[in-house]
Amino acid sequence: MIAALAHHPRAARQRAVLDTVAVGLPVVLALAALGLRWFQGVGAIAVLVVGALVLAGIAMRRASRFDQTWLTAALDARAPGLEDSSDLLFRPAVDGLVALQRARLEARLAEAAAVDLRPDWSRRWIPWTAGFGALVILAALFWPPASGVALGPEEAETAAAPGAPKVTNAKLRITPPAYTGQRPYDQGGLDARAPEGSRIEWTVSFRPHPDAASLNFPGEASLSLRSDGGRWLGGRAFERSALYRVEAPGLARQRLHRLEIIPDAPPVVRVVTPDSSLTLIAPGQTRWSPVFEVRDDYGVDGAAQLRITVTKGEGENITTAQRTQPLSGQGAGRLKRFTAALDLAREGLAPGGDMIVQLVVGDNRVPRRHTVEGPSVILRWPAAMGLADGLDGMAKQVMPVYFRSQRQIIIDAEALIAQRGKITPDAFLSRSNSLGADQAQLRLRYGQFMGEKAEGESGGGLDLPTNDAPALPTDDAPAATPAKAEAHHDDDDGHDHGGGANLNDMTDVVAKYGHAHDTGDAATLFDPGTRSTLAQALDAMWDSERALRQGKPKDALPHAYKALNLLKTAQQAGRIFLARTPPKLPPVDLSRRLTGKREGIAPGHLAPATRDPADTPAVEVWRALGDRPDAPLQLDALARWVNANQKRLADPLALSAAIDTVRNEPRCQDCRRKLRALLWTALERPPAAVSRRDPADARGRRYLDALR
Repeated sequence: MIAALAHHPRAARQRAVLDTVAVGLPVVLALAALGLRWFQGVGAIAVLVVGALVLAGIAMRRASRFDQTWLTAALDARAPGLEDSSDLLFRPAVDGLVALQRARLEARLAEAAAVDLRPDWSRRWIPWTAGFGALVILAALFWPPASGVALGPEEAETAAAPGAPKVTNAKLRITPPAYTGQRPYDQGGLDARAPEGSRIEWTVSFRPHPDAASLNFPGEASLSLRSDGGRWLGGRAFERSALYRVEAPGLARQRLHRLEIIPDAPPVVRVVTPDSSLTLIAPGQTRWSPVFEVRDDYGVDGAAQLRITVTKGEGENITTAQRTQPLSGQGAGRLKRFTAALDLAREGLAPGGDMIVQLVVGDNRVPRRHTVEGPSVILRWPAAMGLADGLDGMAKQVMPVYFRSQRQIIIDAEALIAQRGKITPDAFLSRSNSLGADQAQLRLRYGQFMGEKAEGESGGGLDLPTNDAPALPTDDAPAATPAKAEAHHDDDDGHDHGGGANLNDMTDVVAKYGHAHDTGDAATLFDPGTRSTLAQALDAMWDSERALRQGKPKDALPHAYKALNLLKTAQQAGRIFLARTPPKLPPVDLSRRLTGKREGIAPGHLAPATRDPADTPAVEVWRALGDRPDAPLQLDALARWVNANQKRLADPLALSAAIDTVRNEPRCQDCRRKLRALLWTALERPPAAVSRRDPADARGRRYLDALR
């Protein structure tokens, strides 16, 4: 670059750097003042360092634009004497006419060197940022501190007495336990929330300076504060929440302040793989890899134990073998995943058995860690059904077929709606009616799980035709209708066989050829909630069938989808998936058999439900607070009631603080209203009881006499 023009880029870079500092420095100083106010000197230093790095980066980026390309363009725009040919000045070698033109430009370098090419100042942004920074700095330096303790009305009057000390400033230093990974932090005021096991240190200032000061914890030992340069210091660790007040000679009685300790929550275990609590073994499967995810508020222990239980046998002849296997977690401190690789042959899983795995894991709490047992996951190897020869390949699992059939009805209905414009109305109505018949058959199958009879047996609805001649279950003759085939049984064998058996229905096969003697309610593993879900699904199937038979598949789709969702909910019911475990029956006392002795087995009588008068103090104070402002209150009895019912109450600390405030400030109406509201939420609701029927009047007695 020509020496006469070298000062232009240098001057432009300097102007860009200074302009950046002028715009950004007030903002950085304002943020540093806020950091000093909120986080003391460490916060201010951190803000200054980060702000300086950001400003330096912005300034370097702006200065890098002023290079030779910028200089050429700026000279062409600001120096007319260079005739838009300033780029010739920077070429290494030229000849001919270009050399003549360059010689003319070199003669005019003095004019080009005198041009000021520096960028303009940010005249709009500099005043705005300077004013903003000044306002924030003044507010941070002179705003009243937020750590001053607010006094109640009567406290302020007493504290204002001549010569009486009062609390002017208070600050808490909270140091959580090391295992939480949290850094110590400061908090203004005397109320605080801290993790369990934290050490809390107080710094309290008085005016005028008292002779002594302490922290009084009701029901616990007081904490004496020590004087240090006009401030009073003290601290201790806390394992549970507490109430306290500041005390000093001559200091007005303060209201109770609250230290709320956040308990360390136990880890939460979630099963990632498989997605259900019961999994059936796949054909040819030799390994199983369940995956668990553990989450904790502070940290999960990297070592866990996998409890493995393998069952063998059926009925009452079930044996179990249990062992544990160590696992190592992968992931961050608060979220870890544990994966187990289990060899089915080595674990001894055989047909008819279950493998039940459960993760036992703890957190990093010190000194007593939480240990939890996660949900159990079952891998089941179904045993052979044990049917007669020729039937084992024909018997199928009923429930999965039913769940797929409802989805198929929805698919066929949507396909029929899409083809409505391409087929005749009669064909459309015929196909819709056929789908309605399929929906009816599916509804009847589910009705068997609810203990219902077929519609043909109840005398109403659609009667399914049946074959007149009995057929063996291995008969391969095609059936014209989906009727149930009748089996060859005698009518006088002592069993109620009912209709024929559908080979696609496990219940019918067992009932027909296995002589099941249980009822519909006892034959299923459905709890009342699952049975209610299935009943709603049957109602939705009925609405879908009605619309399909009327030739309205579009109206049937919402009901069909509702039925499908309810069936999926019933399929995922927890009580369906039960682990096979040996029965634990009480021992039989053979010495009492056939003796007729009934000592110790007489039926007992339930005691009548009576209301426990334990809430009487709370009820009396609640009523007295609502009667009149100066009503006498039994606050001592109420305080004893709170101490006796701490485990039952939702927030006993708030109730104790409200009682203490009303005792010390009896004329504070807001305090009385607050205590009454807290008592209303703390009162135990009376238990539900059967009320006695009202006695009969004269007309009712005449009616009862006539019945006799």
